[in-house]
Parts: sequence; C-alpha cells; structure tokens
Amino acid sequence: MVRQKGLSLVELMIAITLGLILMSGVVKVFLSSKTTYSTQQALSRVQETGRLAMEFIARDVRMAGYNGCGSRAAGVAVTNTLNNSSSFTWDFNLPIKGYTSVPTGSTALPTGHGLLPVPYYSASPLVTTDVLTIRGSQGNGIQITQNNNSGQIFVSQVGSPVTVINGCADGSSRISGLCQGDVVMVTDCTKARVFQITNVTATGSVEVNVVHSNAGTFPPGNALSSWGGNSAPVGEVFGAGSELVTAVSLTYFIGMGTSGRPSLFQNVNGVNSELLEGVENMRVLYGEDTTTEEDFVPDIYSAASAVTDWNRINSVRLELLVASIEDRVLSEHQTYTFNNGSVTATDYRLRQVFTSTIAIRNQLF
Repeated sequence: MVRQKGLSLVELMIAITLGLILMSGVVKVFLSSKTTYSTQQALSRVQETGRLAMEFIARDVRMAGYNGCGSRAAGVAVTNTLNNSSSFTWDFNLPIKGYTSVPTGSTALPTGHGLLPVPYYSASPLVTTDVLTIRGSQGNGIQITQNNNSGQIFVSQVGSPVTVINGCADGSSRISGLCQGDVVMVTDCTKARVFQITNVTATGSVEVNVVHSNAGTFPPGNALSSWGGNSAPVGEVFGAGSELVTAVSLTYFIGMGTSGRPSLFQNVNGVNSELLEGVENMRVLYGEDTTTEEDFVPDIYSAASAVTDWNRINSVRLELLVASIEDRVLSEHQTYTFNNGSVTATDYRLRQVFTSTIAIRNQLF
C-alpha cells in the first residue's frame, strides 16, 4: 500500500467545520459574558448615581430652614438684611420653593435665576424638569461673645484660638472660618437675622470682629449698615451665647453637563457645580399642611404650580430618573414609569427611577 501523505479535501473540510463550531461556541460565550458584564456595570453605575443624588438632595431638604437652635414651626422669625432680599437667591424667608422649568407660565423660573451651566445648554434647566431651591444655614456655628452694637458683632470659637488661613474668594485670609463677602445668619433661638460680612479682623487671640456695613463691596450687599446694640429694640440685640452660622441658598436642577448628557447640578449662593452625570429628570411634589389649625402634617402632595402656601410645606416627595452613560446596554427599548406615566425610551440605555419622601425637620415641632 502507498503511505498516505497529508489530508484529503473531505477530511480538511470536516476539520474546518468542527473548528468553526467550536469557535462559534467560544465567541457566543464571550459575547454573552461581555453583555452581562456591561449590563451589570451599567446597573451598578446607575444605582450608585441614584443613591448619591438622593442622598445629596435629601440631606439638604431635611435641613431646609435651619437657623440654629430655633425652629420655624415654633415661630422663630428670620429678618433678612440683604439687598434684593426677595430675589431668587437671597429669599431666606422661604425655606423651600420649587419651580418647573418651562418657557412660559406661572411655574416658570423667575428672571435672573442664574442657573446656566453653559456652553452646553444656555437655556437650562432642561425644559420639563423640576427645580428645587432650599435655603437655610449650614455647618458648625461660632459663638457671639458680647452684645452686638450697631455695626459689628464679636465672635469666638469656644476653646480655640483665632485661626488665619488662605482661601477666601477675593484672595484675603479666612479668619476663624469667616471671609469677607460671606452671607451669614446670627441666631439666638428666638430670632434670626441674615446679613453679609463686609470685613473680618482678629481683635485678640480668641476674638474676631465681624462688620456688616452697606458699602456694597460684595454682592448682594447689605440694605442696612446699622442694627442692634444695647439701646436697640429687643428684636435686634444678639447677646453672648448667640450663634453665627453660614447662610446658604441651594438649588438642585437638571442641566446639560460637560459630556453633552443631562446631569444633576447644584447651585450654591449663585455658583453652579455639576454633581452627577446621568440624572435625566427630577420630579418634586410638595407635602402641604392645608388644615385651618396647623398640625404640621402634610395633607396633600402637589406640584410646584399647585402649592398655595410655601411656608406650610412639611415634606418633599422626590423622584429621580437616572440613565446609564453608555448606550447599547440593552437589546431593546426599555419601558419605565416616571411621573405617573409609562415612557418608552428611544435609545438602548438602562434607566432606573428612584423615589423618596423626605421630612423637613425645621418645619416640624
């Protein structure tokens, strides 16, 4: 017999066929694993974004109207000494207020809202998304050491010497945590007053002098340069033991981010920051106490346009829509429920809706 040399065409075709079958199985397993990995990664990112967004907003909603040891529900009045005290940013007499970002109508944002994360979307917040504004005070307070006089207050970090570090926006030094131009609130548990610091200096090793003139050096400026003092009405005197805290106006809204995708933005006293990419929409309902005898329990949850008295809002019902950054995560268009309606996506991104009801602590007894 003649020895066989090489393979016949039939044998070669059979080998190629078997190899293709094996390779198709390997490729299928690889693609399936990659799809599963991409979906799990997108889901993890969406859940992380939703959790952080909800935590950021919920933390600030709980503290809306915070003015130190006093409670608005207990009748503590806030006097606003700033210029334009009823403007969007500086209206500290309203602890919380909402808007729907539409071009026209009663719920549109007021003129000069300043919520513009340009250049990607100069007309932001995005149309049909809600806007939530929270006002109050934040951080640890610094103690008043003596009765305020007409133009200044003396404060001290109890048990700590005066600290002087760099870091103020105008290039000056931060003294015991205070900068020129800071908007602050002084409170003594029965009343509170909002004003802007125009000068801050150390008067000794532990005491700091805080001046509140109406020189107009920093926006928005003070409408009054003189209030308080030993001879002033009781409502203007803040004695030793009172507290000075930072006053903050926070606004959360959905705008177009630097990636060209919707993001959650935070505006702090007129300065925008992009917080979280992928938050596509925000819906806010407000729990209002509508009973004649106020019992501080929400009787109805309404959109911003239907609220009758913002001072009687006791809780917020928040709904966030978060989408994956990557497209083609899903094999078909996802259908989800948002704002009590069924929506079918036009892309293949993964989406999840997060909801929470948050009590406003300072609106409750």
